[in-house]
Amino acid sequence: MTTITDVLTFLHGRPRLHRSDKLDLMKQALALFGDPQDKFTTIHVTGTNGKGSTCHLISQLLVAQGYHVGLFTSPFVLKFNERIQIDDQMIPDDQLIALVTAMRPVLAAAQLELTEFEWVTLLMFNYFAAQAVDVGVIEVGIGGAHDRTNVITASVGVITSIGLDHQDLIGPTLADIAVEKAGIIKPQQTVIYGELPAAVQPLITAKIQQQAAKGYQFGQAIQAQHVQWSPPQVQFDWMGTGLSAPLRHLRMPALATWQVADASLALAAAAAWLDQRHSQLDAHVVRQVLADFQVPGRLEVISQEPLMVLDGAHNIPAITALIATVKRVFAGQPIFLTMGMMADKDIRQVAALLAATNWQVTWTTVADNPRAADQAQLQQQIAAPFTYAPTWQQAFQNALQASGGAGVFLFAGSFYLITDVRHYLLAD
Repeated sequence: MTTITDVLTFLHGRPRLHRSDKLDLMKQALALFGDPQDKFTTIHVTGTNGKGSTCHLISQLLVAQGYHVGLFTSPFVLKFNERIQIDDQMIPDDQLIALVTAMRPVLAAAQLELTEFEWVTLLMFNYFAAQAVDVGVIEVGIGGAHDRTNVITASVGVITSIGLDHQDLIGPTLADIAVEKAGIIKPQQTVIYGELPAAVQPLITAKIQQQAAKGYQFGQAIQAQHVQWSPPQVQFDWMGTGLSAPLRHLRMPALATWQVADASLALAAAAAWLDQRHSQLDAHVVRQVLADFQVPGRLEVISQEPLMVLDGAHNIPAITALIATVKRVFAGQPIFLTMGMMADKDIRQVAALLAATNWQVTWTTVADNPRAADQAQLQQQIAAPFTYAPTWQQAFQNALQASGGAGVFLFAGSFYLITDVRHYLLAD
């Protein structure tokens, strides 16, 4: 392989779905390379929503405090290399090419056929070990217990939220999903977790007790107090009882309450990892990092005239939160939503939630993605009136013409749609 195109074609050509829910194959593959996942400390992050934002902020906080930090997330927004970063810098193409070229014959000789996510996870562990990171901030792909990243014994575990998503893989019930996510909790670990549905809270606390771990929950030991909104910014005080000194008058770009919750969890996770190294959060560093913090595609304002907002809300909890946020922040303004989802998502229930708003909703099909819901699949699940445009560009043009450019132009649903919109409008 000589080009990044060759590498990405190879990786994307690997099987997408796991053959089983066991981690044996992943462990065999890692052993071939000397178990790189054991050569640095880790912070492991799972959750139905918010895990990507939380991971990015943990990484930025620790980098700003002088540590050598690996970051593993998914999906990417503009470029595949975003998924594997060190010190906020994407893995260079030449490093990616070299790693894949070196790893292929080793795996082939052992007759190990990995899925795409297994390959990317193995790449990440090898890269982080070779670059001798101090810590890897590792986002779970799906679930937790059986996720291919769950081959680590992380010193800090984070569960951002628990809701219905990926029921076909880790469900079908909320309790099933909670048990799967609790699978990242390890013995004597520090566990940071968000506000959870009452029905599954006992499952998480029981697992924490079973593993003799220390648990800190948002809304209890971790708190955001005196929250004051002045869109597009929020100010709050952060308390992490037993983790770090209180931090007052923190400011960050944010439109939604969940962004404050995610930031609070990230602060707690970073503080917990630092505490294990007999250090603590530097208040000046925290203020600097939060002041500029923005994750692409998560309630991201990409234009003021016209006002365009992107959000990768693609499941029931995320759509519920998005509706509440938009109603609060953009009260009284007309909302023109372009929505695109994968066919395996709960389109019917998402559509029902959107139908209860007074928004102008146009559904579209995410381009060049075989999993995307097409017009016929959408129409089967969405009650009339049903407005459809074959592309997001057409949906946007229709909205502009209908509104005269006045209002909020929102794009939501699959991150594949958000990636396409953002790349088209913002990429160099």
